[in-house]
Amino acid sequence: MKKVLVVDDDHGFLLSLQDMCRERVDSFEVVTAGNGKEALAVLAAQPVDLVVTDLKMPEMDGFELVSRMSRLKNSVPIIAMTAFGTPEMEDRLMDLGAFQYIEKPVDFELLLQKIKDGLAAGAKGQVSGVSLSSFLQLLELDRKTCTIMARAGKRVGLLFFKNGSLINAYAEPLAGLDAAFEIISWDQAEIEIHNFCRNRKQTIDAPLGFILIEGARLSDERGDQPVQGPGLPEEADDEFAQLDDLDFATAPPPPSTAAMAQALSQGGKATLEETLSAAQGVNRLVLVAKDGTAKLQRNIDNKEFKPFVTYVAVAADKIRGILGYAELPSHIILTQEKGEQLLIIPGPELSVGIEVQPGISPLKIVAAIGPALAEAQEHGAQA
Repeated sequence: MKKVLVVDDDHGFLLSLQDMCRERVDSFEVVTAGNGKEALAVLAAQPVDLVVTDLKMPEMDGFELVSRMSRLKNSVPIIAMTAFGTPEMEDRLMDLGAFQYIEKPVDFELLLQKIKDGLAAGAKGQVSGVSLSSFLQLLELDRKTCTIMARAGKRVGLLFFKNGSLINAYAEPLAGLDAAFEIISWDQAEIEIHNFCRNRKQTIDAPLGFILIEGARLSDERGDQPVQGPGLPEEADDEFAQLDDLDFATAPPPPSTAAMAQALSQGGKATLEETLSAAQGVNRLVLVAKDGTAKLQRNIDNKEFKPFVTYVAVAADKIRGILGYAELPSHIILTQEKGEQLLIIPGPELSVGIEVQPGISPLKIVAAIGPALAEAQEHGAQA
């Protein structure tokens, strides 16, 4: 008979669920634990086919339990119980795969159905374990403040959450938004959670939904190639001491939407056209107005570059609307086969597309043209 482990510090809830399942279900048996620590002991002692866990518990909460389970060899479906679930949030959540959630107070009939669905998915071999993407969405849902350490091969990345918002990230040699994109692109990452936010400064203001989409795109581009990189010191595997060597308060953050207008200001009042023309490390560029006309272009030798920039800018606006976010992403970076990077900065009035030369940081270009671009946006395409 299949076994379902239910983890909750509410002893009355556990007894009620056991009684209901004993009377109505003969396809699985319910075993219980009062917190994450007890749950790990049960998982070590006997095979379990599905886990239902509360997120807020003493001694070891549900988030740490799930992060520990992400490092187990056997993938087990998980249902997280949270007090913050809403129909609107459920519509916004991406496919969580084997990691589902149910709102508290729990509807026993709904929980029973989710358990049956999870057991059926496991029986069909459709369970791939806890993904980093699904775990981060539950952090946002539960408004969690914490530090996440993700490991994939030799790479180690850090994600910092404050009240459910991703505020900073680090994956050597990257920091900020680019580091978040990189970490989320890692396939089958192991997860560690620490219930404090070591970071002291917010450098990311992009919505989590957009970051997850971009990370998934990078993962698709990478395919099955193993992730390479120096990682963090092996001697600190079981501790969090390596965070003491990282100074996130003084590390230069990538520019955000709010900071872009003040970045690298040179004191002059150069027009956007002059700023773009003077930009270094640019192969070709185009400045597109919201009506689709090209306000400025350089080295555009085919008919595909401008339409593609326009398409990406329009798609970004549609994704923003679908996910319900107020602002467009500050920038989008696409890497081409020969090493060039395509930088697209979508905007309400003007969008910029720049093919960046290999070895040049697109973020430096974003910062360099930021003040002039922000002023041009504000004045309604008067560049």
